[in-house]
Amino acid sequence: MELTGIGVVVFLVLLFAPGLTKVLHSIAFRVRAAGKAELIRAEGESSDRPGRGCRRGKRGRRG
Repeated sequence: MELTGIGVVVFLVLLFAPGLTKVLHSIAFRVRAAGKAELIRAEGESSDRPGRGCRRGKRGRRG
């Protein structure tokens, strides 16, 4: 009886594994993108580079 329960659990894990990995990859992509955006934003706001302050044009924030 226990063997059947374990078999069902293994089957369900294998069934949902591809979808779960896609979700995890998507989450990781979003986290990396947010980190890169934060670095670029901080670089643009740094005061050690004259003339490169807080510049926003066509590619600036959109509300």
